[in-house]
Amino acid sequence: MTECRVSLALCSSAILLFLAATDVRAQFDYVNGWQGQLFPSYIVATATMRAENAQAAPEAINDDGQQESDEGDAGKAEEEGDAPQPREEEPDDGNILGDPETMRLLGVVVSAEEENTPIVVEIEAPGILETSRWSGVLEEANTEYTVFPSLKFNFKALIANSQAIPLAVTYRVTLGDNDPAEHTVNMTLRSINDCPIAIIYDQNDVEDISFMFAAYVNEQHPFVDKILREALNKGVVSSFDGYQSGNVESVIRQVYAIWDALSRRDVRYSNITASVAENQMVPSQHVRLIDQSINNAQANCVDGSVLLASLLRKIDIEPALVLMPGHCYLAFALDAEGKQWMGLETTLMGAQGLDVPPDVESDKIVGPKFQREKSWLTLRAAMGVGNKNLAEQQPKFAEENSVAYQFIQVAQARRKGILPIAFDSSERFNSSKGTPE
Repeated sequence: MTECRVSLALCSSAILLFLAATDVRAQFDYVNGWQGQLFPSYIVATATMRAENAQAAPEAINDDGQQESDEGDAGKAEEEGDAPQPREEEPDDGNILGDPETMRLLGVVVSAEEENTPIVVEIEAPGILETSRWSGVLEEANTEYTVFPSLKFNFKALIANSQAIPLAVTYRVTLGDNDPAEHTVNMTLRSINDCPIAIIYDQNDVEDISFMFAAYVNEQHPFVDKILREALNKGVVSSFDGYQSGNVESVIRQVYAIWDALSRRDVRYSNITASVAENQMVPSQHVRLIDQSINNAQANCVDGSVLLASLLRKIDIEPALVLMPGHCYLAFALDAEGKQWMGLETTLMGAQGLDVPPDVESDKIVGPKFQREKSWLTLRAAMGVGNKNLAEQQPKFAEENSVAYQFIQVAQARRKGILPIAFDSSERFNSSKGTPE
């Protein structure tokens, strides 16, 4: 009887030792976006960009949930004069594993005690990110590798996200034959209207991603054709032919037809720019989608600029978004080669009480029928202000490391791979009075 009890005790000890030996789970840190923030607009717009055109990997987070590097007080470095310098140290690509074309927003940092250790990394977030898996081998022992699986986002859900919400993201790492280790992290999923402008690593290290404003330009939006139809009904132009006439006055008349259509819809400037959620590392601005600006008849400086840019792109007139500290306005090319540009201060759309003196030469562009209409007078004023700013800021755009001043040509952003944020088909077009839907 005693011998049996000893055998059972030995067996129990052996089982416990076996369990302790096999339950060696991976220890890893995780990359969780930009300080725990995910921007749907960035994910959607850069989905087809090559990795070298997108931003570099964010900092990793350790098991205590802390950023591994010091961030410093960012402030608004891009508005304080000295242009930031690019980072001198980039991650060693030899230690970055995963899909080379993926957005480096979510990943893990891990090492193994033995050479050629098999690894499986999985990341998921219910409703937003399907289980995204990468398997491979960590070739060197005791060497940190950063692994970025190809992320399977639900783009429709991202586009539909209209407000900042918490998002639980689960990271799972399996090394060799060991059981998987798992971390679940609560992040913030931002609104689709939140446009990230820059990534501030410290006061002297700012990465410009203001090209993101071009994602809100959507020349394929179904509302665009409806507005163009309304513009033709006025009779300013009989058709939209872009630069085919080779005539600058023809280009301006087409711009006026669109400006007039939006003015008749009473689209006006509304200074709503702040995002509900704020993040020190990534300054952002609230930007309305085209249907929101049209149906609500409100537009801040960026909203109005991306709305007009969308309409101009549709009729083959090339627009640019012009950024200066605290403001955005539009420019459009007067010729197909883009050798001559006209500035346009979009916040003057629907402006009241403007004192615009007659200009015989400019008024000839539209003829007597439209010369004293409020929409033409505000357009003339908007071109005057826009051109003045464009001329004054031209030297700033040429500065290599300028962040606060940007001349963003939408065509160039498209060639870089910036996609327009897709239209939510649940939105209906609110017709103006007397216009069929």
